[in-house]
Amino acid sequence: MEERKSGKKKSKVKKGTIAFIIVTSIVGLMIIVPVILLSIVSTLHENAAEQFNKSIYPLKYESYVEKYSKEFDVDKCLVYSIIKNESNFDPDAVSSVGAIGLMQLMPETFTWLQNYRTDFMPDKLMDSNKLYDPKVNIEYGVYLLRYLLEFYDGNTSLAVCAYNAGTGAVDNWLAEGTISSDNVLAENVPYPETSNYLEKVISSIDKYRQLYFPDYVYTFVYSGSHEKDKTDTDNNSGAELVSDNSEYVEYTENTDYTNNEYYQNDNIDDIDNNDYNDNNDNAQNIEYDYYGEYDNYYEE
Repeated sequence: MEERKSGKKKSKVKKGTIAFIIVTSIVGLMIIVPVILLSIVSTLHENAAEQFNKSIYPLKYESYVEKYSKEFDVDKCLVYSIIKNESNFDPDAVSSVGAIGLMQLMPETFTWLQNYRTDFMPDKLMDSNKLYDPKVNIEYGVYLLRYLLEFYDGNTSLAVCAYNAGTGAVDNWLAEGTISSDNVLAENVPYPETSNYLEKVISSIDKYRQLYFPDYVYTFVYSGSHEKDKTDTDNNSGAELVSDNSEYVEYTENTDYTNNEYYQNDNIDDIDNNDYNDNNDNAQNIEYDYYGEYDNYYEE
């Protein structure tokens, strides 16, 4: 009899233990499952957000960007950002003032850059139609960025402003104290277009770094290949010497930015990825008059 009672007690203990385990497991599942589901949903949301951002800030023409950013020692995130904001990666983009291609180079700027690189050998010049070629456009666009970075001692913000408004405008702002090379604030840039452009480009640089190159570190190293040029105001009113070969560029202020819808959009994320607005009056656009054998270039 005692053995039977003992057996019943053991059976009750077992059942109680099993019931406890079952209840504990159910409670545990009730806690863990929602956490797991929440984690899955969160991950899916993050992935969707990342894919969405990557669709807005795509990586295109990577081989050319990699090649020329390395060759000319320019931050590749800056190059992608310039292409994004200039043409939205449309190689056939043409602005209302005639800037062409991915990095929106003016034909006259393209001619000047070729002359500058080849030590002014006209027989080696390419036709401006070559600017529709992504390879050529990126090569010379990055080369121009390097020139501007050297010109402004590695200051990216000043180089970006000059890419849009020209070195003459930027030098005037620096000389007048309108902007400071130590801390270039977009709100202090006098031209609304250039102010918005600077803000968007810097924002895009950060986006590209976050999305694709979190471990990428760029450090500007001054090479001296484009020596800081001096201003000659005696012979050319407001003109600036832009190379060692005595070419001059005279800057004339263009203040008609009020109808520029592309740059009035303060949120770059609102820009339709497939809708490039060719009202992008890129003030890097340069028109030149030629005097003699490539002796003097004047920006009008």
